[in-house]
Amino acid sequence: MEITAVNLYTVAEGTQGQRGADEGESQYWGGGWQTDALIANPMSIYDDYRDSRTSWMGPGQDPFVVELETDEGPTGFCANYGGGRYACDVIDSHYRRFIEGSNPFDVERIWEQMYRAQLPYGQRGISMMAISGVDLALYDLVGKITGQPVYNLFGGRSMDEIPCYVTTHVDVMEHMVGEGFFGVKLAAPWGPADGKAGLRKTEEMVAEAEAAFGEDTEVMIDAYMAWDREFTVRAAERLRPYDVKWIEDPLHPGAITEYRDVRHDVHPIQVAVGNLEFGYKAYHQLLDAGAGDIIQPELQWCGGLTEAHRIAEMCKGHGLPVIPHGAGAYNYHFVMAHTNAPYAEYLTVADGTEVRPIFDAVEGEPLPEDGTIELGDDPGFGVELNRDILKPY
Repeated sequence: MEITAVNLYTVAEGTQGQRGADEGESQYWGGGWQTDALIANPMSIYDDYRDSRTSWMGPGQDPFVVELETDEGPTGFCANYGGGRYACDVIDSHYRRFIEGSNPFDVERIWEQMYRAQLPYGQRGISMMAISGVDLALYDLVGKITGQPVYNLFGGRSMDEIPCYVTTHVDVMEHMVGEGFFGVKLAAPWGPADGKAGLRKTEEMVAEAEAAFGEDTEVMIDAYMAWDREFTVRAAERLRPYDVKWIEDPLHPGAITEYRDVRHDVHPIQVAVGNLEFGYKAYHQLLDAGAGDIIQPELQWCGGLTEAHRIAEMCKGHGLPVIPHGAGAYNYHFVMAHTNAPYAEYLTVADGTEVRPIFDAVEGEPLPEDGTIELGDDPGFGVELNRDILKPY
């Protein structure tokens, strides 16, 4: 058997799924709190770009789909929520030569050829998002060829069902009260640009969440690269009475020394890192420096399941949990198959009022019930494409 075709698609505008800014017209997860609510971000220090992430995001955060065909019939795909038309171009003009004509079981070789070939110009961002899409499509394909769910390709079930925490915003978080999630992660609306008032409002937000969800629910904060060392340390000092579980990505990616120092300064609050790191080498540096407590690779960006598995094996030696950033079938299969991935994230979308699929390009996405995910034994990742909203690249 060999792979005979690589098909590439972008996703129609106005549908649910992460979308960046393209010439001033944009959607972000199809609208809702991710677009309309105030969320601290790396551009919050600039008044022109403070209020909406879509005011500065580019098409590199648009979704795309890669589909692999074989000469014997089975196909596999990945619907990736990062990379957009740029990732399609990299796959079309460069990676295609390493994929077509290959045996679909040669995942490691295909991955290594793509990675080595992009070293002169890539190693992060778009080129790795493209690799991730191909890699996940390969595992979907192998699962369908063998009739096995992807988690069985990595050792089978490590648990019967997956506990989930929910990510939402303070403005709409009350809709997730009573849904059974063991924890709630709040997108931070304020950061250093807000000064002492931002620290006070952050504390009030956490107190409000604890009151709404109850003291037995874990509370986390996603700072989305918007904070600095001073704000993080001062916020942590205010939050100690609330037993916050972690602060996520407060600093820019690659700030390894700073993360190590912040981790020390905010203890016992934990630091979650890795959402915007790419490739196992970056995670090795984080681990070697002792720069994080919760390691959060983004499977659709970091290099796919091949790379996330390597990262998980490194983390096991350090006794650190690996909690993939984001939500969806790819993450759930990873968590199911890895003992040091004890739970998963579920992300609310649109207006944040209900538990619903996060991505319209995928049909059959597993959804949490009473705060847990149950995975069936359908082959591959167990989901299908919604071809009605795809546009050939």
